[in-house]
Amino acid sequence: MKKTFKILSFLLLCSLFAPDVAAQEKKTFKLISYNVYWGMRQDSTENKSKFAEWIRQQDPDIIALQEMNGFTAQNPEFAPKGSNPNNLQKLAESYGHPYVYIVREPAPDGSISFPVAITSKYPIVNVTRTVENASHGFITAEIEGFHFVVTHFHPFSSEKRGYEIDQILATVKSKPAGWKWLLMGDLNSVSPLDRSEYDNNLLRDFIREDRKKRPHNKNLGKDDELDYTIQQRILDFGFVDAFKMFYPQFVPSAPTKLFYDQSKHPLRYDYLYVSKNMQKDVVKCEIIKDDFTDVYSDHYPVMLIFKK
Repeated sequence: MKKTFKILSFLLLCSLFAPDVAAQEKKTFKLISYNVYWGMRQDSTENKSKFAEWIRQQDPDIIALQEMNGFTAQNPEFAPKGSNPNNLQKLAESYGHPYVYIVREPAPDGSISFPVAITSKYPIVNVTRTVENASHGFITAEIEGFHFVVTHFHPFSSEKRGYEIDQILATVKSKPAGWKWLLMGDLNSVSPLDRSEYDNNLLRDFIREDRKKRPHNKNLGKDDELDYTIQQRILDFGFVDAFKMFYPQFVPSAPTKLFYDQSKHPLRYDYLYVSKNMQKDVVKCEIIKDDFTDVYSDHYPVMLIFKK
């Protein structure tokens, strides 16, 4: 009897001090990066409720947004007179994200700047907004110990995209070593990891032909061929293309069933990169294609799940 009591006492102590296995499981985060096309132009619902409903179904922890034309993160009463902007704060709160940042507010003269934005379930801290030397700007921010870069590169100049990526990589390099980084957005450039898809020259020839109608289309490299150097710089820096970890074969992020004026041929311009020290934290990455994303924008969103 005494022996049995000792055994039971020992087991009780073990249960009291044993680590909670569930608590020890690593927390996961879901991130979506989405070029929503000209401030969600396709969505005429009040406060973009159609978009909010889709986001609630997806339930991401963080969203990186591009082309947020006509949105303000401020109280609309402080917006430029006559601009009548959509309220990003109100929209984000409707899908459970109380924290928002946009790279720039609507301009008083009504000019379009295609700003990027980020919303989150968790506090967004240590934020910097950069609009100089960046066509659509970029945001750097920290969420739950991870460091994010949200951007949207120049749509018609390979040269300007080079300046943009150099500035972003220099920014990352200037920060303490060991930080975990995520770089995302519509980067308007092709990856050497997709080179075999573009070897048929259909995309190159489309750009050459399009240049006759739009002389400002300078998307080809100096040799008048597709320019892989932008994405190559990112890879050489040490970033990992998270999507390629799961889909080594080519999967396009544009065009959607709506349209895409940059090309009628499939291409991948939307990326989610992680720093090499985050590679083991990546759980899943995919391009989301469904009835909603088929027609909401001219780009498909990219989703990443990673653990802490």
